[in-house]
Amino acid sequence: MKTEKNSTNRSPIAEKIIAELTEIIKKKIIDIRDIKKAKIRAEKLEATISSEKELARLDPLHAVYVYGQNKMSVLIEQLAELPVVEKLADAYTLADQEYMPAGLPISPLTYSYFSCWAFFDLCVESTRESFGSIAIEVCKALEVDKGLIRIFKKMQTSRMGLYVHEGFFGQHVMLREFLTEKRIRAIVPSGHRGEPGEIWLARIMPEPFEELPLGYSVVFTTPYIIGMVREKLFYQVSPQTEWQAFFERTLKKTGEKNDTTAYEELMKYGLSRHYWNEYIFEAYVNYTQEAILLTGFPDIPLSRPHSKESFRKSDK
Repeated sequence: MKTEKNSTNRSPIAEKIIAELTEIIKKKIIDIRDIKKAKIRAEKLEATISSEKELARLDPLHAVYVYGQNKMSVLIEQLAELPVVEKLADAYTLADQEYMPAGLPISPLTYSYFSCWAFFDLCVESTRESFGSIAIEVCKALEVDKGLIRIFKKMQTSRMGLYVHEGFFGQHVMLREFLTEKRIRAIVPSGHRGEPGEIWLARIMPEPFEELPLGYSVVFTTPYIIGMVREKLFYQVSPQTEWQAFFERTLKKTGEKNDTTAYEELMKYGLSRHYWNEYIFEAYVNYTQEAILLTGFPDIPLSRPHSKESFRKSDK
């Protein structure tokens, strides 16, 4: 096992982990019982990864990211046991207990959404280190397959986004992102086709290997469709102007001067650690097998049906 010599760009937590690994490798003295325990542990963890047959049934791009997510999950489960990542691990555990991300009917936070948030967005606020960024540095130091690291990097830089449905292109859905105006052709593994005008909150993963273009992206999370409730009826198509007004009110609160940078900051980290978790939890209206329905805005408590303010109003 080798480790990289150059550590100039490593984050503090990753640097500590790699230093400890380097010392273990140098000593070359490992208790045989530890090896056996590690082997059993690794086999149990690997058993949670989707089989090749299961992956073969998926769209090729979706399969790449499912494989990457599963591999990342195994790495993080092992990293989370280290004292140096205790704060991150504790934050992850508390969020898991608070939001119970098993998908509906238990929770509107699906596993696909929550695991991406926990791996790639949840971070040490002072350094912005996440489980994903730490795992990437450790993998680079241990000379893990570069293709897998490349997938990890795409996942780490991903974020949630707010999109407008603009129709179809064959089996793909055409989406336009708020503020960036980026147009994306994407496959939706959940099966939701929707209709033009819908507003989607989703994490979209791009093609990981530019030299092997597929020509589309993948909506990796089950899409959250943000509609409006009028006289107890839910309408999946809602006015875009209200969300544009939300961004006008909110982007300046990120502290970023550039609107695009502020938008990206907001969508990845929110204005607080649980900003988007709380929004999804409180804005939940209903669900289908392919999508989850939300209503309201993050900065207007009474617009969200499950906010404390809405409950207080209903009790009066």
